[in-house]
Amino acid sequence: LMVSLALVLSLVVITSTLMYAVEHDAQPKAFASIPASMWWGVVTLTTVGYGDVYPVTPLGKLIAGCAVILG
Repeated sequence: LMVSLALVLSLVVITSTLMYAVEHDAQPKAFASIPASMWWGVVTLTTVGYGDVYPVTPLGKLIAGCAVILG
């Protein structure tokens, strides 16, 4: 269980950081900081997304697709 928790936390941090780096300029309110982007990361890795925050750039959509598959 600890390994699973560490893996999920690592994936949330990595995907949220990548998404912040890619989407911050396009959506400064939705991806204002890495901790704010973690909402997107948690929702995307645990479900297929809530719908309130989503990527608009092509690279962001690619990262989101990978995150959904990893989740």
